[in-house]
Amino acid sequence: MTATTITPPLPGHRLARRLSDWVDPKNVIIGVSLIIGCGLFGWRGVGWAAVAIVFAAVLPMTYILYVAGDGTWANRHLTERQQRITVLPAISASVAVGLTIQAATDAPRPMIAMTAAMWATITAIWPVTVLARYKISVHTAVTGGSIAMLSQSLAPVWLLGFVLVAALGWARVTVREHTLSQVITGAALGTAVAGAVYALWP
Repeated sequence: MTATTITPPLPGHRLARRLSDWVDPKNVIIGVSLIIGCGLFGWRGVGWAAVAIVFAAVLPMTYILYVAGDGTWANRHLTERQQRITVLPAISASVAVGLTIQAATDAPRPMIAMTAAMWATITAIWPVTVLARYKISVHTAVTGGSIAMLSQSLAPVWLLGFVLVAALGWARVTVREHTLSQVITGAALGTAVAGAVYALWP
Protein backbone atom coordinates (compact mmCIF):
# COMPACT_ATOMS: atom_id res chain seq x y z
CA MET A 1 0.00 0.00 0.00
CA THR A 2 1.51 3.31 -1.13
CA ALA A 3 1.48 6.17 1.33
CA THR A 4 0.06 9.46 0.05
CA THR A 5 2.50 12.35 0.21
CA ILE A 6 0.87 15.51 1.55
CA THR A 7 2.57 18.72 0.49
CA PRO A 8 2.62 21.14 3.42
CA PRO A 9 1.18 24.61 2.78
CA LEU A 10 3.58 27.44 2.13
CA PRO A 11 4.04 30.18 4.76
CA GLY A 12 1.24 32.72 4.58
CA HIS A 13 -1.16 30.28 2.91
CA ARG A 14 -4.23 31.45 4.86
CA LEU A 15 -3.65 35.13 4.03
CA ALA A 16 -2.87 34.22 0.42
CA ARG A 17 -6.12 32.27 0.10
CA ARG A 18 -8.14 35.16 1.46
CA LEU A 19 -6.45 37.67 -0.84
CA SER A 20 -6.94 35.33 -3.80
CA ASP A 21 -10.64 35.03 -2.99
CA TRP A 22 -11.29 38.71 -2.25
CA VAL A 23 -9.41 40.11 -5.23
CA ASP A 24 -10.77 37.68 -7.76
CA PRO A 25 -11.61 38.83 -11.34
CA LYS A 26 -15.32 39.19 -10.62
CA ASN A 27 -14.77 41.55 -7.70
CA VAL A 28 -12.13 43.52 -9.58
CA ILE A 29 -14.45 43.99 -12.56
CA ILE A 30 -17.25 45.20 -10.30
CA GLY A 31 -14.89 47.59 -8.55
CA VAL A 32 -13.24 49.10 -11.62
CA SER A 33 -16.60 49.50 -13.39
CA LEU A 34 -18.11 51.43 -10.48
CA ILE A 35 -14.98 53.50 -9.86
CA ILE A 36 -14.64 54.60 -13.49
CA GLY A 37 -18.39 55.07 -13.94
CA CYS A 38 -18.93 57.08 -10.76
CA GLY A 39 -15.55 58.80 -10.90
CA LEU A 40 -16.19 60.23 -14.35
CA PHE A 41 -19.98 60.54 -14.50
CA GLY A 42 -21.27 60.52 -10.93
CA TRP A 43 -24.46 58.62 -10.22
CA ARG A 44 -25.25 58.61 -13.93
CA GLY A 45 -22.27 56.34 -14.41
CA VAL A 46 -23.77 53.62 -12.23
CA GLY A 47 -26.12 52.57 -15.01
CA TRP A 48 -23.33 52.29 -17.57
CA ALA A 49 -21.20 50.42 -15.04
CA ALA A 50 -24.07 48.03 -14.35
CA VAL A 51 -24.05 46.85 -17.97
CA ALA A 52 -20.37 45.95 -17.74
CA ILE A 53 -20.88 44.30 -14.35
CA VAL A 54 -23.77 42.13 -15.54
CA PHE A 55 -22.10 40.91 -18.74
CA ALA A 56 -18.47 40.79 -17.58
CA ALA A 57 -18.93 39.58 -14.00
CA VAL A 58 -22.40 38.34 -13.02
CA LEU A 59 -23.32 36.27 -16.08
CA PRO A 60 -19.82 34.77 -16.49
CA MET A 61 -19.76 33.78 -12.83
CA THR A 62 -23.21 32.21 -13.13
CA TYR A 63 -22.03 30.28 -16.17
CA ILE A 64 -18.88 29.11 -14.39
CA LEU A 65 -20.78 27.90 -11.33
CA TYR A 66 -23.84 26.27 -12.84
CA VAL A 67 -22.98 25.39 -16.44
CA ALA A 68 -19.25 24.74 -16.61
CA GLY A 69 -18.81 23.88 -12.95
CA ASP A 70 -20.46 21.88 -10.22
CA GLY A 71 -22.52 24.66 -8.70
CA THR A 72 -20.19 25.18 -5.75
CA TRP A 73 -18.47 28.43 -4.85
CA ALA A 74 -15.11 26.66 -4.57
CA ASN A 75 -15.18 26.02 -8.33
CA ARG A 76 -15.14 29.68 -9.35
CA HIS A 77 -11.37 30.06 -9.86
CA LEU A 78 -11.26 27.50 -12.71
CA THR A 79 -8.14 25.83 -11.43
CA GLU A 80 -8.02 23.32 -14.30
CA ARG A 81 -6.64 24.49 -17.64
CA GLN A 82 -9.21 22.44 -19.57
CA GLN A 83 -12.04 24.28 -17.83
CA ARG A 84 -10.59 27.57 -19.01
CA ILE A 85 -10.44 26.41 -22.62
CA THR A 86 -14.20 25.84 -22.53
CA VAL A 87 -15.26 28.78 -20.39
CA LEU A 88 -13.18 31.69 -21.74
CA PRO A 89 -14.96 31.86 -25.14
CA ALA A 90 -18.33 31.99 -23.36
CA ILE A 91 -17.12 34.81 -21.12
CA SER A 92 -15.74 36.65 -24.16
CA ALA A 93 -19.11 36.33 -25.91
CA SER A 94 -20.94 37.63 -22.84
CA VAL A 95 -18.69 40.69 -22.57
CA ALA A 96 -19.15 41.31 -26.30
CA VAL A 97 -22.93 41.46 -25.77
CA GLY A 98 -22.47 44.02 -23.00
CA LEU A 99 -20.16 46.05 -25.23
CA THR A 100 -22.75 45.98 -28.03
CA ILE A 101 -25.47 47.19 -25.66
CA GLN A 102 -23.30 50.06 -24.44
CA ALA A 103 -22.48 51.10 -28.01
CA ALA A 104 -26.12 50.85 -29.12
CA THR A 105 -27.31 53.00 -26.22
CA ASP A 106 -24.65 55.72 -26.72
CA ALA A 107 -22.73 55.06 -23.52
CA PRO A 108 -19.87 57.50 -22.88
CA ARG A 109 -16.62 56.69 -24.66
CA PRO A 110 -14.70 55.79 -21.43
CA MET A 111 -17.32 53.20 -20.46
CA ILE A 112 -17.32 51.60 -23.91
CA ALA A 113 -13.51 51.63 -23.96
CA MET A 114 -13.45 49.99 -20.52
CA THR A 115 -15.72 47.13 -21.59
CA ALA A 116 -13.81 46.75 -24.86
CA ALA A 117 -10.59 46.46 -22.86
CA MET A 118 -12.16 43.74 -20.70
CA TRP A 119 -13.25 41.86 -23.80
CA ALA A 120 -9.81 42.17 -25.40
CA THR A 121 -8.07 40.92 -22.26
CA ILE A 122 -10.24 37.82 -21.88
CA THR A 123 -10.03 37.12 -25.60
CA ALA A 124 -6.22 37.40 -25.53
CA ILE A 125 -5.93 34.96 -22.63
CA TRP A 126 -7.68 32.17 -24.56
CA PRO A 127 -5.04 31.51 -27.27
CA VAL A 128 -2.29 31.62 -24.66
CA THR A 129 -4.17 28.98 -22.68
CA VAL A 130 -4.91 26.79 -25.70
CA LEU A 131 -2.00 27.19 -28.10
CA ALA A 132 0.80 27.73 -25.61
CA ARG A 133 -0.72 25.23 -23.14
CA TYR A 134 -0.01 27.77 -20.44
CA LYS A 135 -2.29 28.45 -17.45
CA ILE A 136 -1.80 32.19 -17.41
CA SER A 137 -3.14 33.98 -14.33
CA VAL A 138 -6.53 35.58 -14.98
CA HIS A 139 -6.36 37.18 -11.53
CA THR A 140 -3.26 39.24 -12.29
CA ALA A 141 -4.32 39.89 -15.91
CA VAL A 142 -7.66 41.42 -14.91
CA THR A 143 -6.21 43.34 -11.97
CA GLY A 144 -3.24 44.67 -13.96
CA GLY A 145 -5.53 45.77 -16.78
CA SER A 146 -7.87 47.47 -14.32
CA ILE A 147 -5.02 49.47 -12.77
CA ALA A 148 -3.90 50.53 -16.25
CA MET A 149 -7.40 51.82 -17.04
CA LEU A 150 -7.85 53.57 -13.70
CA SER A 151 -4.54 55.40 -14.05
CA GLN A 152 -5.57 56.68 -17.47
CA SER A 153 -9.16 57.59 -16.69
CA LEU A 154 -8.78 59.12 -13.23
CA ALA A 155 -5.22 59.87 -12.08
CA PRO A 156 -1.67 58.47 -12.35
CA VAL A 157 -1.72 57.81 -8.60
CA TRP A 158 -3.71 54.67 -9.38
CA LEU A 159 -0.45 53.18 -10.67
CA LEU A 160 0.28 52.46 -7.00
CA GLY A 161 -2.30 49.73 -7.42
CA PHE A 162 0.40 47.58 -8.98
CA VAL A 163 1.46 46.88 -5.40
CA LEU A 164 -1.84 45.01 -5.13
CA VAL A 165 -1.09 43.19 -8.39
CA ALA A 166 2.25 42.06 -6.95
CA ALA A 167 0.58 40.93 -3.71
CA LEU A 168 -2.05 39.05 -5.69
CA GLY A 169 0.66 37.34 -7.72
CA TRP A 170 2.32 36.25 -4.48
CA ALA A 171 -1.01 34.91 -3.25
CA ARG A 172 -1.68 32.88 -6.38
CA VAL A 173 1.77 31.31 -6.21
CA THR A 174 1.48 30.67 -2.46
CA VAL A 175 -1.82 28.78 -2.83
CA ARG A 176 -0.11 26.82 -5.63
CA GLU A 177 -2.59 27.80 -8.34
CA HIS A 178 0.12 29.36 -10.55
CA THR A 179 3.85 29.59 -11.03
CA LEU A 180 5.73 32.87 -10.74
CA SER A 181 6.06 33.11 -14.51
CA GLN A 182 2.30 32.61 -14.97
CA VAL A 183 1.36 35.47 -12.65
CA ILE A 184 3.97 37.79 -14.20
CA THR A 185 2.82 36.91 -17.71
CA GLY A 186 -0.79 37.49 -16.71
CA ALA A 187 -0.04 40.90 -15.23
CA ALA A 188 2.00 41.92 -18.28
CA LEU A 189 -0.63 40.76 -20.77
CA GLY A 190 -3.55 42.33 -18.92
CA THR A 191 -1.78 45.64 -18.40
CA ALA A 192 -0.61 45.87 -22.01
CA VAL A 193 -3.84 44.77 -23.69
CA ALA A 194 -6.34 46.61 -21.51
CA GLY A 195 -4.15 49.70 -21.27
CA ALA A 196 -3.68 49.89 -25.06
CA VAL A 197 -7.34 49.26 -25.92
CA TYR A 198 -8.55 51.80 -23.36
CA ALA A 199 -6.10 54.44 -24.62
CA LEU A 200 -6.67 53.86 -28.34
CA TRP A 201 -10.43 53.23 -28.42
CA PRO A 202 -11.93 55.87 -30.73
